[in-house]
Amino acid sequence: MTPAFRSRAPAPQARFVFQGTVKNVRATTLKSVPATARTIVARVDRVLQSPETLSGYAGHDVTVQLGPGERVRSGQTLVFHTTGWIFADSLAVQSLGHEEATTSKVAAAAVRPEDPVGTLHARDAMTQASRADLIVTGRVSSVRVPPAEVQARAMATGGTTERISEHAPMWQEAVINVDETHKGRERRKQVVVRFPSSTDVRWYHAPKFHAGQEGVFLLHKQQIPATRAKAASLPSLKAEQYTALHPGDFQPLDQLPQIRLAASASAPGRRTPAPRKAGPTPSRARRRPRGGR
Repeated sequence: MTPAFRSRAPAPQARFVFQGTVKNVRATTLKSVPATARTIVARVDRVLQSPETLSGYAGHDVTVQLGPGERVRSGQTLVFHTTGWIFADSLAVQSLGHEEATTSKVAAAAVRPEDPVGTLHARDAMTQASRADLIVTGRVSSVRVPPAEVQARAMATGGTTERISEHAPMWQEAVINVDETHKGRERRKQVVVRFPSSTDVRWYHAPKFHAGQEGVFLLHKQQIPATRAKAASLPSLKAEQYTALHPGDFQPLDQLPQIRLAASASAPGRRTPAPRKAGPTPSRARRRPRGGR
């Protein structure tokens, strides 16, 4: 019996999105990945969104581990929304959902048809714009280490407190001279944003600011996951302070038009006007002519 096709909504956390043709089910391209009912081999026909390291996989066969409930059959052409899994002689990815490769679905996934890396950056910018508390354009005037961070490091070095973990963010502050505010109620000439200077695996994707850097800053009041609460310098970060932790939290100026659209669509209180009901208006309904009969 032919397995039923099940399409799932695109996952916003997908980093590698491609149009591909299913070559084999219960198959794999890697010896380290056993073939199961959830593994398939797909040919990458077109890369739609990707990080730089995966942008050249068009024309290659890859292993796809399907998610719960996903079913495909050989010969189908689909749009796969995936994340990286294993990088070896071949590539294995984990599916977060798939769709039929219709013209509209492919066009929606490829914002910049000839630039999958740029498409991913643009999508990140749109997503972060909708989530940001404050969006400004401006220039970094200086970068400094917060006093509380200096104290935390000194205490850890002196042995008077717990040793700073290798996963600690090592906070720094960037002072931004604001040219224009595009989202948020604050209208300040300067904004301070904290960012992790650490290049540890937990933090290396976060923006690393430097003096003279100019662009669009998408800032958040609270991005700190609870699982990182044990970092030695974390208590020095107050909830009301702005942070930039996602790679999409800083964008070049040419992304501003799309960011403005996303910010406007996510603005509180934005409502679509209700359509008017058909029929005569109350002032004119059933009006009788003067001296009527």
